[in-house]
Amino acid sequence: MKFKLIASFAISLLLFLVSCSSQSVVSQNPMLTVKPSFTSLPNSTTLLNPTFTLPPTLLPSQATQTAVYPTFVLTAKAQEHYMFTAVPATLEARNAKCKEGFVIEKYLDIIRYSNNTWTLFTCSPVPANRKDMWTPGVVDYGTRYTQLVKTDLSKIWTIQHDIFDYSIIDRPDALLAPYRWTGDGKFVYLHPASFPGGGGGTDSRELKYDIDDLYRINLETGKFELVLARDQYSALELSPNAKLLAYSERDIPDIIHVKDMETGIDLQVKLNEEIIAAGGFVWNSESSKVVITIGYGKQIEDVYDDLSGTAILVLTPKGMYVQKILAKDVRIFIPYPCFDNSYWSDQQTLCLYSINNKLDSWNTFFTIDIKTGAVTYLRPFP
Repeated sequence: MKFKLIASFAISLLLFLVSCSSQSVVSQNPMLTVKPSFTSLPNSTTLLNPTFTLPPTLLPSQATQTAVYPTFVLTAKAQEHYMFTAVPATLEARNAKCKEGFVIEKYLDIIRYSNNTWTLFTCSPVPANRKDMWTPGVVDYGTRYTQLVKTDLSKIWTIQHDIFDYSIIDRPDALLAPYRWTGDGKFVYLHPASFPGGGGGTDSRELKYDIDDLYRINLETGKFELVLARDQYSALELSPNAKLLAYSERDIPDIIHVKDMETGIDLQVKLNEEIIAAGGFVWNSESSKVVITIGYGKQIEDVYDDLSGTAILVLTPKGMYVQKILAKDVRIFIPYPCFDNSYWSDQQTLCLYSINNKLDSWNTFFTIDIKTGAVTYLRPFP
């Protein structure tokens, strides 16, 4: 009898231990693997999209509760630590700071706006009462200034915003943003920017560069100058060697300019095309040719148009020679980066993207050979 009691107790104990072990395995989910689809601090919508493998004993709803919430908390904490601890420490070493009564705009974007040699940031006045930030005329944003500090602290250039037309950024959350740091380290091109940026556009705005006045500062001498006023151009692009600036006129889009940024000489050519937009400029790597997209259609009002097709041209600045390599195409092509953020798959093959949502070609990549004009299907948008 005693033997039966002992055996019964042993079996019960064994079953209890097995049960505990099973619950532990399910709660730990050793088969569950989470792979978030982001590399920087994401927003909540991208964050709640992990890929995972379910063990057979877990329901999908249980897996979501188990996998997503802990991943959200831990990842967000890790990114916050990086963004709010590591980056300010770097900026402190770069001497990115404002005088008393001013605060840095877009603080966490400074590293993205700067380069290894220079730190670029804008300081704005702090209103006595925060609720007055958005009240016109209360805060004098003309006292705002932009500084460029060399990382070895040997030079500091200060641009006072009241020395140029700052009306477009006479509001909170505004600054001078970089358009291009030149490869020779001599200039940085700048434009006024406010946040949030401009609203959505129309088809033809895909061909334009949506910035305001373009300025530049000579980093060797500190000379700050206006390059091109917003009412002068519709689209623009600086060549890779930063020596030439291609742009289309705002009011007469079929006039294309190429400005020599060293001599100031501005050449132009008239396309003699009935178009509503010209832009989407893409230079080749040698800065010897620029591809231009022109848009046909009907201008209905300033903020709306009906784009019916596009053509592709190649302009050679030497001699201002223009060749049309693709006639009007209803697929409405625009240049678009498709190879490691590059517009080019090789030295003569440019990536295009179809934006005509009425056709099957919409949302699809193509390439065009700029010597032959041959268009080739590449792939759908990823």
